[in-house]
Amino acid sequence: MPLKPIVILALFALLSSATAQKSEPTSPAGAPAQAQAPQPAEIDAAIQAEAAKTAQATINWDKSSTPGTKAHLELIKKGLVSGKNVVDYRLKVEGAARDKRYKLFVWPVTVRSPIQMMDGLAVGTDGTVMCPADSKGTCTQRFKGTEVHLTYAPEIGEIFRQALISEDDQSRVFFSVVPSPITETNKTCSLEAIRLSPSFELALIRGKGFKPGEDLNVHTQSYQDVHNQPAKADAQGEFFLSITPAVKGRTNGIIEITAKSASCSPSISFNWGL
Repeated sequence: MPLKPIVILALFALLSSATAQKSEPTSPAGAPAQAQAPQPAEIDAAIQAEAAKTAQATINWDKSSTPGTKAHLELIKKGLVSGKNVVDYRLKVEGAARDKRYKLFVWPVTVRSPIQMMDGLAVGTDGTVMCPADSKGTCTQRFKGTEVHLTYAPEIGEIFRQALISEDDQSRVFFSVVPSPITETNKTCSLEAIRLSPSFELALIRGKGFKPGEDLNVHTQSYQDVHNQPAKADAQGEFFLSITPAVKGRTNGIIEITAKSASCSPSISFNWGL
């Protein structure tokens, strides 16, 4: 069933409400309203709806930039820090106005909506994103007078979604990176499993290299939970599918996914619940 698109910028409207204190709903008489406990079916439907929104927002993320703008993440270094894999990137953009100051938003898989990371940024003559020495923004706490580095300690398959947005909202550059990808290839086709939640409770499967408009059958199995559903490659030979692999009575496991077409049949698997 196709996911319903949502407007990416609507996510940023949640930024203020995420930190604002919400008042307790009251009944007409002024007493606190007594909310009825949701039933299991209602909870499942709510979880699936939220998962669909998150998946579709991720699909649309990189497509939401101002036309003509693009981000490039240049790997500076990677290694182990306290036993964790750490990667460090330089951020460069093209097509973004250089006479504006910018805010950097991030959307980690650990939170439900994007949050502002820093402001007061600028774009240098070579496209490098930096914190000017005369900046009045929060970027001076770490990068005053230097270029901005984006440092991550990624889990396997974890996506990092970011957006550089000018203070007047006229120049926007959305971008994402999966530093430690999970990919498998068969012939010209490939599958990638993208982690959208901390323990892979929600995954986005991306297929590439199929024939444009090609019909597919996607087979998934997690323990005894088996599904087969049709899919279709788009004009670029790609498709997306969101998956919630958890199985009732299990706390973790392995899910296997195969996308079969007339031309290829890539398969992929990953651990969930870990």
